[in-house]
Amino acid sequence: MKIAVVGASGCGKTFVAKQLAQRHDLEHIEMDSMAFESNWTLRPIEDFKGDLAERFGQASSGWITDGNWTSLGGIQLRLAEKIIWLDLPRHTVMRQLIPRTLLRVVTRKQLWGGNREPFSNLYSFNPAKNVILWSWKEFEPLRQRYQRCVSDGSWSHATVVHLRSRKAISELLDS
Repeated sequence: MKIAVVGASGCGKTFVAKQLAQRHDLEHIEMDSMAFESNWTLRPIEDFKGDLAERFGQASSGWITDGNWTSLGGIQLRLAEKIIWLDLPRHTVMRQLIPRTLLRVVTRKQLWGGNREPFSNLYSFNPAKNVILWSWKEFEPLRQRYQRCVSDGSWSHATVVHLRSRKAISELLDS
């Protein structure tokens, strides 16, 4: 099985993907971990695409990705047999994202590429630095893009699971 989990930053994509990967013996491909080098430097997109394609090819029992990464041209979405769209209300996403971000800042949790979320990013008005602002800014455009993908048939090759609440996510994970 090939699954792509998408949704706003902070909606729970990685959590859902890890749970499903474990349950279904799929390779979990955390796209953020493939995208970032040290100092929050983004890898060249062609290198990212190449490594992602290699991981897809090596995942003999199937794979599950988490992340939107529209800069990849939707490669994971085109190859997916199932697309799980976590479409939680904005207030729910913010209620999850803000504490997660604060915890990462305070604990200095090491993230992808050895990076840590710096305290100064919390005060930045640049969405590229402040994940909370990024999620807020991209929330509605991302939702509209995915609604178009469903309505215009872009995702017709896959089973689309559109989850709009934490309860629906829990039910998926418990099934």
